[in-house]
Amino acid sequence: MASTAMTLFWRPFPVATLTVRQFLGGKAVRIVTVLAFAPAIYALIYLVNSDWVTPFEFLSDRVFIDLVSPTLLPITVLILATGALGNEVEDRTLPYLTLKPIGRLRIVLEKLAGVLVVALPIVLAGLVATWALTERAELPARLQGRVAEPDLTPVLWASLAAAAVEVVVFSALFLMVSLYVARALLVGMIYAFVWESILGRFLPGIRLISVRQYVQSVFVGVLDDPTVTVPNAFSLTSALVTMAITCVVAILLATRRLRRMNLE
Repeated sequence: MASTAMTLFWRPFPVATLTVRQFLGGKAVRIVTVLAFAPAIYALIYLVNSDWVTPFEFLSDRVFIDLVSPTLLPITVLILATGALGNEVEDRTLPYLTLKPIGRLRIVLEKLAGVLVVALPIVLAGLVATWALTERAELPARLQGRVAEPDLTPVLWASLAAAAVEVVVFSALFLMVSLYVARALLVGMIYAFVWESILGRFLPGIRLISVRQYVQSVFVGVLDDPTVTVPNAFSLTSALVTMAITCVVAILLATRRLRRMNLE
């Protein structure tokens, strides 16, 4: 019964279904899973020696602001998003896909949906695992009837919200880039490390046009804790509206490119 329901659900979305099956049957999803759960390994190391920083600071500043949002998450999404249409171009299977009676915009949207169906659960599960392990650092204090640190649950919700937004934005952007650039994975790696992680961290001018800045603004906006801030943070509404516009533009550019590509 469950399998029949799933089949009926996916039947109207053949491109998305094909994309999900390709990902689940390939090596990319394994690499993505390892990257998504890397912060959990970091949390395990933290449990061995948690005296250097509080659990709240570790989870908010060290994990999400310093590690996940600028570096790990862009690379994680990059692997899937550039392969969704990029692999079709490299394997010369894109012409067969466009022969179906499906509009170019729908192809882009279903490819994007396929990326999100695979990426979102893995990324969010990695953050939940990291939070659960970090919570153990407060266990001795709670067993003694005292809680010296703020509740870590708000950090979890803020991380999940900001990460979900970042996955959607980067999926749309890298999906679009894969249609314009031959070696999109390499270009995306350079972008993630140089622009988002290094330059975006230290140069205020670049920071203002970096996805990382908007994602971290969402994080601090949802968390709403005066002790957790990022330089030049945008308001929560401004960050969400800007990233929504970015997604729409990326989807439209990808559709335009797909319509004009020489598929012969």
